[in-house]
Amino acid sequence: MDPGLQQAFNPLAPSQDTAMHVPAGSVTSHLGTSSRGYFYFTTASLALCLVFAVVTIMVLVVQKTDSIPDPPGKFHLKGGNCSEDLCILERAPFKKSWAYLQVSKHINKTKLSWNKDGIIHGVRYHDGNLVIQFPGWYFIICQLQFLVKCPEHSVDLKLELLINENVKKQTLVTVCESGVQTKSIYQNLSQFLLEHLQVNTTISVNVDKFQYVNTNTFPLENVLSIFLYSSSD
Repeated sequence: MDPGLQQAFNPLAPSQDTAMHVPAGSVTSHLGTSSRGYFYFTTASLALCLVFAVVTIMVLVVQKTDSIPDPPGKFHLKGGNCSEDLCILERAPFKKSWAYLQVSKHINKTKLSWNKDGIIHGVRYHDGNLVIQFPGWYFIICQLQFLVKCPEHSVDLKLELLINENVKKQTLVTVCESGVQTKSIYQNLSQFLLEHLQVNTTISVNVDKFQYVNTNTFPLENVLSIFLYSSSD
């Protein structure tokens, strides 16, 4: 190329040294600024989402708490504070008919008796029987704890729920197997029933090996509970 033309174009084109040698500090500063901006934006977004989630949970908890009416009074069972199940029942919305009884410590027959100072509302208790006062569908729940000091043979534990002295539901378990060296066994038996009951219907519980019912270790866990699920009135 003509030396004159080359000299004319040289001022317009940056030199090779100028194009290739960009200050390293300016590039690092630019990238650092971008990274910090992205980090601040992400952190702020997550914080807002967290606040929104916490507020939503608090609103739902308040609504659920407000929907359950407070009990009309405080109840106390013989033997100490209420169990977890009882505390839930005390705040339940059904109030027309329900009962929560602990088994008596003086068991001397197959038909179990219950502490009369338990919680009874809209139901009568007589001679081991809960007597229905309002017709409708009832949930019936019984739970018992057994302590068996194993003899040389197996033991059958059976829990029966009776309606008007007729067995409606039962649970059977065999413990202390023959030939197995076991000193003692803790066993839980429970049963529940949903049944439509009329006025004066009786509810009771039978245990064939009543001598094994453990009333000392877990006194709050041997219970009979019923509540009116749906009224027929």
